[in-house]
Amino acid sequence: MFLKGIEIQGFKTFVDRVRLELGPGVTGIVGPNGSGKSNIVDAILWVLGEQSAKSLRGTRMDDVIFAGSARRRPVGMAEVTLYLDNSDASLPLDFQEVAITRRFFRSGEGEYYINKVPCRLKDIQELLLDTGSGRGGLAIVSQGRLEEILAARPEERRSVLEETAGIARYRLRKKEARQRLEAVEQDLTRLQDLIGELKDQLGPAAVEAARARRHQKLMALLNLVELILKSREMAESQNRLRRIRERWQALKSQEEELEAREEELAGRSRDIRERLARNQEARERSRVELQGLREQLVQVRGRLSLVDEKLAALARQRVEDREREGLLAREEEKLRAAAAELARQVETGREEMAALEQDLAAGRETREKLRAERDELAARLARLKEDLFQVAHERAGCHNELVRLEEKQAGMERVLEQKQRQLQELNNERERLEGLLRAGEEQLGEIEANLKALEGKKASLETELPLQEADLAAREKHLAGLKEQQRLLVARLKVLRQAQADYEGFGEGVRAILQARSRGEAACAGVLGVVVEKIEVPGELTRAIEVALGGAAQQVLVRTASEAERVIQFLKSRRHGRATILPLAWLEPRRWPNWAGWVLNEPGVVGVAAALVRSEAEIRPAVDYLLGQILVVADLRRALDLGERLRPPVRLVTLEGEVIQPRGPVTGGNTRQRAGFLQRRLEIQQGETELANLVARLNDARQQARKLASTLETGRQELRRVTEALIARRGELHNLLQRLSEYKDQLARLAEKTAVLGEELARSTTDSRELVTSRREREELLTRLEAREGELQGELTGCQEQLNACQQALAAVEQELAVNETRQQALAKAGEQLAARVEELARQKENWRRQQAELAARMTAAATATNELQENREKLAREEEWLAGAIQQAEEGLQRLDNDGSTCSQQQEELARELEELRARKGKIAAHRQQEELNLARLETTLEGSRAELEERFGPGWQEVLQKPRRHLEKEAPRLRRVLQEKLAALGEVNPGAPRVYEGLRRRFEELEQQRQDLEEGRAALEQVIAEMEKLMARQLRATLTAVQEHFAALFRELFEGGEASLELTGSDNILEAGLEIIARPPGKKPQHLALLSGGEKALTAVAFIFALLKVKPSAFCIFDEVDTALDEANVERFARLLRQFASRTQFIVISHRQGTMAAADVLYGVTMMEQGVSRLVSVRLEQLPA
Repeated sequence: MFLKGIEIQGFKTFVDRVRLELGPGVTGIVGPNGSGKSNIVDAILWVLGEQSAKSLRGTRMDDVIFAGSARRRPVGMAEVTLYLDNSDASLPLDFQEVAITRRFFRSGEGEYYINKVPCRLKDIQELLLDTGSGRGGLAIVSQGRLEEILAARPEERRSVLEETAGIARYRLRKKEARQRLEAVEQDLTRLQDLIGELKDQLGPAAVEAARARRHQKLMALLNLVELILKSREMAESQNRLRRIRERWQALKSQEEELEAREEELAGRSRDIRERLARNQEARERSRVELQGLREQLVQVRGRLSLVDEKLAALARQRVEDREREGLLAREEEKLRAAAAELARQVETGREEMAALEQDLAAGRETREKLRAERDELAARLARLKEDLFQVAHERAGCHNELVRLEEKQAGMERVLEQKQRQLQELNNERERLEGLLRAGEEQLGEIEANLKALEGKKASLETELPLQEADLAAREKHLAGLKEQQRLLVARLKVLRQAQADYEGFGEGVRAILQARSRGEAACAGVLGVVVEKIEVPGELTRAIEVALGGAAQQVLVRTASEAERVIQFLKSRRHGRATILPLAWLEPRRWPNWAGWVLNEPGVVGVAAALVRSEAEIRPAVDYLLGQILVVADLRRALDLGERLRPPVRLVTLEGEVIQPRGPVTGGNTRQRAGFLQRRLEIQQGETELANLVARLNDARQQARKLASTLETGRQELRRVTEALIARRGELHNLLQRLSEYKDQLARLAEKTAVLGEELARSTTDSRELVTSRREREELLTRLEAREGELQGELTGCQEQLNACQQALAAVEQELAVNETRQQALAKAGEQLAARVEELARQKENWRRQQAELAARMTAAATATNELQENREKLAREEEWLAGAIQQAEEGLQRLDNDGSTCSQQQEELARELEELRARKGKIAAHRQQEELNLARLETTLEGSRAELEERFGPGWQEVLQKPRRHLEKEAPRLRRVLQEKLAALGEVNPGAPRVYEGLRRRFEELEQQRQDLEEGRAALEQVIAEMEKLMARQLRATLTAVQEHFAALFRELFEGGEASLELTGSDNILEAGLEIIARPPGKKPQHLALLSGGEKALTAVAFIFALLKVKPSAFCIFDEVDTALDEANVERFARLLRQFASRTQFIVISHRQGTMAAADVLYGVTMMEQGVSRLVSVRLEQLPA
C-alpha cells in the first residue's frame, strides 16, 4: 500500500483544486517560507481525523477554510482526499484504490467518505488501525514531532513503540472491555444494594403477611357477628318506622288548617302593602319636584348676583379706557418730532458716500491694469522656463533612447530565435493531448451509460427497501400484539371456564348438591339444575336479569316436593349448609298484573323480565314465578318516573342493574362484586368467538410477515450488489473525468501559450524593423533640440526685467486704495445705524396705531354688554318671584300624603303581628313534622343501607346465612363482637396486600440473585479476556522492543560513524506501564540522556529512532516536515542516504529547504504564491532532467 495522490480544494491557501500525483520512492516539496508547504502536511493530518484546531496551527476548525485574499472571495467549504493504492489488500476493502475524503463547511458541518460513500470518523480510524498510517503512527513526522519524542516523558514515549508493535487494536479492545467491566461492576454494586434492601424488607414483609392473614380470619368472624347484630337492629327499626309514620300524619293535618288562616291574613296584608306602595311613590314624586324647585331658586339667585358683579366691572373698565386714550395722544406728538430729525441725518451721509465711491472706482481700475500686465509677464516667464526645461529633458532622453535602442535590437534577435523553437514544441504536445482526449471521451460515454443504469436501479431499491422494512416492522409489531391478545384471551377463557365448572359464587349447599348430582348420588338424582343454568338471556340483558334474580339465581330446580325433601335431607346429613329448592309442581306462576298493563307500551320499557328470557317448557313455571312481576326498563330516570305510578308487588330493574320498588327503596350505585354466572357465560361465548377470529388473523399475519421478510432479504442482497458495482464504476468515472479534465486543462494552457507565443513572435518581428527607423529619427531630433535650447535662454532674461518694474508700480496703487476703503467702511457703518433707528421709529408708530384701535373696540363692546346685562337682570327677578310661590304649594301637598301613609302603616303593623303569631305556631308544627320526616327518612335510609351493606358484604343470600342454626353466636354476639374488636385492635393496622407484597418481594429477590450470579460470571469472563490481551500485548511489545533496539543501535552507529545507543525500560516491571528511555553515546563521549546532547545530536538521534521503528514495521507512507533543519550538511547527506535506503519499503514525502535532502528526491513539487494568499504547485521529475 502507498499514497497515490492528494487532492486539495479550499483548504487554507489552496483555494483552487490541486492534486499531487505521488508514487513509490521519495517525493520532495520545496518552496519559500510562507508559500503554503506545511499546509499540505496539515491537509493530510486533517483528513486522517485530527480534531484539534491548535494542532492544525489555527484557533478554530473553520480556520482551515480559505478565508479570502485581496483578489479572491472566501469559500464555504474545505475538502481533502487521500488516494491509497490497495493492490496488496493491506486495507480490508475489496478495492484496488481507496479514497478517503473529509469535508468541512463554514456552517460547522463535517463529512467523511470512503470511496465517496459517507462514513464516520471512527470508520476511517479503524480502517487505518495498525497500518502505521493512522494519527498515532509515523505517517507524519515534523520537527515538532521529533521534539515531542525527545522531550516526552518515558511513559508517553512508549506509545510510539506500541504503535510500531501493532497493539493499538488490542489496546482499543482492552479499553472497551475495561469499560464493559466497569459497567458490570456498577451493575453488580446496584444489584447488591437492591438485594441488601430486599433482604431488609423480606423479614418485616413476612411478619406483615402473617398478621394480614390473621386479620382476615378475625374479620370474617366479626362480619358474621355483626350480621346477626345488624339483623336485630333492622327489626327494631321497622317498629320505630311505623310509630313515626302515625305521628307525622297528625302533624300534617294541623299544619294544613294553619295554612288556610295564613292565606286569608296574607291577602289583607297584600292590599295594605299595595296602598302603602302607591302612597310612597306619590310622596317620592312630590319630594323630587320640591327639591327641583328649590334648586332652581338657588340657581336664579346666583345668576342675579353674577350679573350685578359684571355690571360693576364694566363701569370700572370705562374709567380706565378714558385715561389710556389721553396717554396715547401725547405719545403721538413725540414720535413725529423724532422722525423729522432722522430724515435730515440720512441725507447728509448719502452725499458723502457718493464722492468717496468715485475715488475708489478710479483707483481700482488702475490696479487691475497693473495686475493684468504683471500676470502676463509672469506667465510668459514660466512658459519660457518650462520650454527650456522640456527641451533640455528631451535632449537627454533622446540621447538615452539611442543607447537603449542599440541594446534592444541585439536582444530582439536572440528572442526571435528562442520563440520560434518553443512554438514548434507546443504544436507537437497539442497533437499528442488531442489524441488522448478523443479516446477518453469515447470511454466516458460507455461508463456514464452504465452508471446511470446502476444509479436508477439503486434509487429504486433504496426507495422500496425502507418501505418494505417499515412494513415488515409494522407487521411484526402487529403479530406480536396479536400473540399477546391471544395469550391473554386464552388465559381469560381458562379462568372463566374453571369458574363455571367450579360453580364459583354459588353457596356451599348449592355447590354440594350440584357436585353430588354430577357424581350420580341417588339423593340428588332428581335435581334439574339451578335457575341460572336453565335459562338463556340476550347479552344486553345479562346485568338486568342477574340483578332481578338476585339470590334466586342459585335456587335448585326439582320436579316434585318429594325430590325437594330428599335434597334437604341430603344437606342435613352431610352438613353441607343450606339451599333453596324450587319444586316445579308446586309453583304458582306470577303474572304481570292487568292493572299495570298500560306500562308495557310506555317509552323506555324493554318488557317483563320473564318474557325476555328463553328456557325449556318444563322450567317455565320457575321463570314466571321468579321474573313474572319484574319489569326491565332502559334507564334509572325512566324507571323512577314509572315507579311513582306503580305499586307493590311489582319491581323495576334497569339495564344497568338499578332496582326500584314502587313506594319503597331504590337500590343502585357500584359494587365490587365478581361477575355472576350469566355474565361469565356471556363472556365465555364472546371470548370463544373473538379467539376464533384472532387465530385466523394471527395465521394470516404470520404468512404475510414471512413473505415480506423473504422479499426484503432478496432486495437487500440486490442493493449490496448494485452498491458495490456502483462504487466501482464511480471510481472509474472519477479517475477518467480527472484525466479528461487534466487533458482539457493542458490543452487550454497549450492553446493559450501558443496564441501568446505567436502574438509575441509577430510583435518581436515588427519591433525589430521599427528599431532601425526609430534610431535615425532620434539622431535628427537631438540636433534640433540643442539649437532651440540657446534661443530660449535669451528670451528668459528680457522677460524677467519687465516683470520687476511692473510689480513696483502696483504696490503704490494698492496702498492708496487701502486708505479709501477704510474710510468707506466707516461711512457704511454709520448709515446702517441710522437705518436701524428709522426702522425702530416705524415700529413704535405702528404699535401706537394698533393700541388706539384696540381701545376704541373695547369701549364699544363694554357699552353693548352693559345694556344686555340690565335686561337679563330684570328677567331673573321675575323668575325668582314665581319659584317662591310654587315651592309653598308643593310643601302643602307633601304634608297631606305623609298623613295618609301613617294610617296605612299602623294597619299593616297590626296585621303583621297577627301573621307572625300564626306563622310561629305553624313553624313549630312544621319543624316537628320535618323532624319526624327526617327521622322517617333517616330510619328508611338506615334500613336500606343496612340491607345494601349486608348484601354487599355477604351477597344476595345473606338472609340464608342467618337461617343457619347459630344460637351460641346469637346469645354471645355482643360480647363476641367486643372480643373480636379487641383482638383486631391489638393486632393494629395491617396491610391487606401484605401477602401479595411478600410474594412479590420473594420472587424479586430470587430474580436479582440469579442476575447477580450472571453478572459475576460475566465479570470473570471479561477479566480473563483482559488478562489474555495484556499477555499478548506484553509479548508483542517486548518482541518489538528487542527488534527496535537492535536496529536503533545499528542506525545510530551508521549516522554518527561510531558511538553507542540503547533503549531502556523504566518505572515499572510491567512493560505495558513502563517508560521508554533513550540512552546515547556519540563517538568520544560518555553515555548520557537525550537532554544532555547538543541540538544536532538530539535531532540525529531522533532520526535514528524513527528509522529504527520504520525498519521493524514499515509504514505505507511517511511525511517528513523539515526534520533536517537542525542537521549540518554532513548529517543531511547521511539523512538523505537513509531515505534512499528505506524508499524501497516506505514511501517518503519530504518538505525541506536543504539541497542534500532535495537531491535524494525522485520528484520535486514546488509550492509558489504567484497570487497573494493563493498557493500553486509545480512538479518536476528529477530523473528526466539533463545531467
